[in-house]
Amino acid sequence: MENAPAPVIGNSPRPGTIVFGPARESAGEARVYSRLFRCRKDGFDYMGQVKIDSQLLALKMEVFNASYFECFDVSREEVATALEKKLLVKLLSDKSLAEGFKETVRALLNGDEAESDSSPEPELTGDGKIDLKETFDRLNAEYFSDKIKADVEWGKKVNKKNLTSFRFGSYDPAKKLIRIHPRLDQDFVPRSVLELTVYHEMCHQSAPMKRKKGMWMAHHPEFKEKEREYRHYEEARAWEKANWKKLMGPAGNKSRKNKAEASPETPDIEEITTLAG
Repeated sequence: MENAPAPVIGNSPRPGTIVFGPARESAGEARVYSRLFRCRKDGFDYMGQVKIDSQLLALKMEVFNASYFECFDVSREEVATALEKKLLVKLLSDKSLAEGFKETVRALLNGDEAESDSSPEPELTGDGKIDLKETFDRLNAEYFSDKIKADVEWGKKVNKKNLTSFRFGSYDPAKKLIRIHPRLDQDFVPRSVLELTVYHEMCHQSAPMKRKKGMWMAHHPEFKEKEREYRHYEEARAWEKANWKKLMGPAGNKSRKNKAEASPETPDIEEITTLAG
């Protein structure tokens, strides 16, 4: 099984100097960001395009001039990997890139050193009542035969009244670290939603990135198949779709109560909700 794009180190090919052109962001539920670029190598300019799909957590890059790859004495695959990595690093430093897409870029970079000093280690919230370690251990035993090796913690609490988007959780494969967004530690969020988030990030270790048809994908078919094994998958996803606006609103100061209260839109999952606290 192939790994995610590898860091450009040692004798890896030098892709050239990159200059970005116009960007385009799709509207609606499909969150796709595309950017034209010009790559100067050996005095010649080569045109290309990079696409980031936040929903699929996927990267697709193409160079329109096939002769670009003839500038190197290594395989086309090695050149493509080096160029993809350089494009992602450059995108991450672009101030015009929306935070939601930056999170996708960080995930595609495999959580290595490209996250840089501009992304400090998140602080723990300190007031979370949910024992994430207990949740992780239980899911690990039930669905992964205790094969997932990772730490889990609450992410940094950001004091913003309203958000336009945020990622429920993230997995850093280099550090083997799962972070859960503190907005899921609120009274109205069902336990099934929190558990599915932890489970989803665990699936990233169980079913890591694959390269398919020239595209790096994190949420590939095998990943989705494993994700759907979570017994309350449908209920949790239905709640997320019905309540995403509420999650984007001002976060409550109180963390989840000892007894979780499922919202009216969500079926009462007694096995899940009684575990809160």
